[in-house]
Amino acid sequence: MSTQPQQVDNNDYSAFLNEAGWGDASVEALAADMGLRRYFLLKRGDEKALLMDMSRAGILETGLAEFIKVDEFLRGININAPEIYYSNLESGLAVIEYLGDQSFGDVLKEGEDPNALYGTATDILIKLREGAGTENNLSLPNYKDTLIWERLPQFVDYYMPASGGAAPSEDAHAEYQKVWQEIETSLPEPQKIICLADYHLENLIWRDEQEPPYGIIDFQDAFWAPCAYDLLNLLHDARNTVPDDIINEMKVRYCADMNAEEKESFEAWYCLMSAQFHCRVIGLFIKFAQEGRGQQFLPHIPRLQGYLRENLKNPLLKPLKEFIEGHSISIEKTIGV
Repeated sequence: MSTQPQQVDNNDYSAFLNEAGWGDASVEALAADMGLRRYFLLKRGDEKALLMDMSRAGILETGLAEFIKVDEFLRGININAPEIYYSNLESGLAVIEYLGDQSFGDVLKEGEDPNALYGTATDILIKLREGAGTENNLSLPNYKDTLIWERLPQFVDYYMPASGGAAPSEDAHAEYQKVWQEIETSLPEPQKIICLADYHLENLIWRDEQEPPYGIIDFQDAFWAPCAYDLLNLLHDARNTVPDDIINEMKVRYCADMNAEEKESFEAWYCLMSAQFHCRVIGLFIKFAQEGRGQQFLPHIPRLQGYLRENLKNPLLKPLKEFIEGHSISIEKTIGV
């Protein structure tokens, strides 16, 4: 039996909710994210749950089966992911635990102690690293088999011409890929673990009155990669500037149990994957603007440029620096679309 979900019409939710035992609940649509997933708040008296529609995922993105697999793993190592009350792989629908409506990002803006928030977020990653083992037992895709890696050339396609460089070409793409290969082969072997792919304050739910004081969402795109990926995603957030003292403190915290060799490897891969992350995202934000999918991301580009300028101070990234300079790519120019 195929488990490839078909896109579900909104009118079909009632039948699924009846199957799940939530047919008598009210259904309230929640704001959509940038992916193919949709969420609805279910209310029944004092009870709440989430209807998660992943019927459109599984084609360009990972789907419900992957969400369930990672969810069970996280809960198995005592990371507070939502309980799955009911699911149907054929429809791509699930009813899951409602963890709350305030993210770490929300409470940070309201004045919650940033050291406590980032400390908790970093401790989750430490627990994940300790519980992930040294083998990819979940058969997750490797980093280079994901859309994240596939979209790395967006830097050439969109940022290079927007910043004053030449139009993208096959030669530029080939050179760009060679740059990353050259850098990676110069680095020490990384520790690889399960990475959650989209780890930032908005995907952590604040549960101050409960234990543990957090919940974690949106991890269905998890992959197998160097352990630095999630931490740099958290600390080099594309939409929020994290103070340098917190960045340094959390990196020390994450690496506290590593020996000198492991720390050296971590720092090298942190720098490399940070640069890759920001090259991809800076291209993505320009792509969204050019396609009419939102100008709201453009104000974040100066932050990404700042991250890249800092990355390029590291001698390990000399090939990338030479590529950027050789193609007249500015990482200081104000970008307008």
